[in-house]
Amino acid sequence: MAIQQKDLRPELVRQRFPQSLAPLMNGRHLLQAAKKHNAMIMATNIRCRLPVEGIVRASMASRAPVMYEIAKSELTYTEFTPASFVEFIIHENERLGNRDVPFAIHADHLTVKNPEAVEQVRALIAEQLAAGFSSFAIDASHMENEKNLAATVELAQPIVQAGLSLEVELGEIGAKSGSAEGFTQPEEASWFIGELVKRGVHPDLLAINNGSIHGTYFGSSQEGIQLDLTRRIWEAIHPWSVDIAQHGITGTSLDKISTFINFGIRKGNVGTLWQNVSFGFAMNQNGNAITTETREYLKPPYRGLPDELWQEIWTWAKETGNTGGNIKNANKVFSAQLNAIAATCKQRISDHA
Repeated sequence: MAIQQKDLRPELVRQRFPQSLAPLMNGRHLLQAAKKHNAMIMATNIRCRLPVEGIVRASMASRAPVMYEIAKSELTYTEFTPASFVEFIIHENERLGNRDVPFAIHADHLTVKNPEAVEQVRALIAEQLAAGFSSFAIDASHMENEKNLAATVELAQPIVQAGLSLEVELGEIGAKSGSAEGFTQPEEASWFIGELVKRGVHPDLLAINNGSIHGTYFGSSQEGIQLDLTRRIWEAIHPWSVDIAQHGITGTSLDKISTFINFGIRKGNVGTLWQNVSFGFAMNQNGNAITTETREYLKPPYRGLPDELWQEIWTWAKETGNTGGNIKNANKVFSAQLNAIAATCKQRISDHA
């Protein structure tokens, strides 16, 4: 990476990785470039190491920037700490020779469920800044709007001071009753962004409740992202040049995803898909895992993990109540075994990713 490119890295990244050639950039720069080219950036939630090589290779081949992200909750059920997550993403980009396709490392869903949680999240943000994260998402959407506003303003201060990209949230993703009643509404989105800006916090992105969910669509449930509502919300916050962050994309058709940019969606989060690829689950054409009526995953023998390891994981899941969506907890419990699978299995996961 040229000297000029190294200088474009955030100051805290340069301080921690002075010799690194990996183009870890401020997420704001990636979002600004995407806006200039009328594009959307994929943000990939990483729960284990296995799919990352394939994602990096695809990013390099397509010259498409990526945001690698991990949520506050994911830090509890994966092997990663903030520091080890950044180190791993940088290492993989360096190992695979990425010198010029920029990427960001994003702190997804810094969840604040009540005012008492603010101090814990403040400490996590400080840890992530020191680790080299270059983009952040404060999620106080579990609280009523006024408390959401207050917590977001308070927690955003070090991110604003560092000049890094900021995502905020109004309307709990996947909740039955959003931030007020039902989905996020344009009027409250306009109020929220306007009040943040008045208080010196100008976010790049707003995450909303527009009908998506996190995780797998089980049984008869179907993807339900409301794009007309999304457009109206985007138009309401457009005066502040704020775009939409779309969460819960796994299970959405590529045809629909290809239209997202027309509705103000600048960042698209994909997480469960990469877990499906890593574990080797059978998926439909939209990347949603195919499951039985009892929420048992189907795994072809030629996909993902070795069958013996998957059977060990599934036996554990049934014995410990970690079936269905809770299979995500296997990422931490079996991290050593996941990292030690045969090279042939690692390669097929990478190729699939």
